[in-house]
Amino acid sequence: MMQHAVTFDSRPEKFLPHLSPSRLVRTLWAHRGVALAISKREIEAKYRTHRLGILWIIVYPLVMLAVYTFVFGLVFKTRLAPGSEEPLGVYALAVFTGLLTFGIFREMATRAPTLIVGHKHLVTKMVFPLESLALSELFTALFNFLVGLAVWAVAYIVLMQELPTWHALLLPVLLVPVCLAGLGVSWLLSSLGTFLRDLASMIELVVIVLFHMTPIFYRIELIPEPWRTVLMYNPLAHVVLGVRAVLFEHRQPDWMWFGEALAVSLGIAVVGYAFFVKSKRAFADVL
Repeated sequence: MMQHAVTFDSRPEKFLPHLSPSRLVRTLWAHRGVALAISKREIEAKYRTHRLGILWIIVYPLVMLAVYTFVFGLVFKTRLAPGSEEPLGVYALAVFTGLLTFGIFREMATRAPTLIVGHKHLVTKMVFPLESLALSELFTALFNFLVGLAVWAVAYIVLMQELPTWHALLLPVLLVPVCLAGLGVSWLLSSLGTFLRDLASMIELVVIVLFHMTPIFYRIELIPEPWRTVLMYNPLAHVVLGVRAVLFEHRQPDWMWFGEALAVSLGIAVVGYAFFVKSKRAFADVL
């Protein structure tokens, strides 16, 4: 398959002005309405023809949870607290928090390489803000997250016979890094995917590797050095651990690690946005 060269002006004096967090925030705020409308339309279109409709959003995470719980919980007898009599249902709840959190990033990263190609009818409309497509993907991913979170909450109340504590109110704050990282990666990969059409297969493999390098099924403390330090460079690891802490362990997250994850994710978002803005002028030439 013929590949196209990225033909955008990469001179530092042309690229650096776009590396502005404030400009990024203004763009997101200005295009929130367009992005929300696109997200709503795609969610409705996706489930309109299914008999179960929107219930499919619940079915997928539940099936994946059952499979991973069987493999790690029953076959390998993995527990988050080694040596304890932790019930399998408790382990499943803890794992589910990680699956939901990582799912936000996974959805955005795997869909990003074909995002512009899939909306090429919008590329020729000069007044359409293409930056809003990544934001619409974020809204869709957050919607799926909220549906899964509702399922988790019901299961938690049934299994634990109690309500989540006030720590759960910190959840929106903890999701900011994964949202920023998802946006940055979406902008970057959607730009590259417009020119490199086989990028999607490569990204699927990378996401699978990153998934298993994120402490969803295991405690990071059990990983020996120096591998533990390597895994902690993953900003998604800190988000998953933080979400598990507030939803399941009834404690505040490690705010120092969260701050570092936030800084890294913001950097990813700013660079991804700048790259997208500079490369989008060439989209029409290759589509």
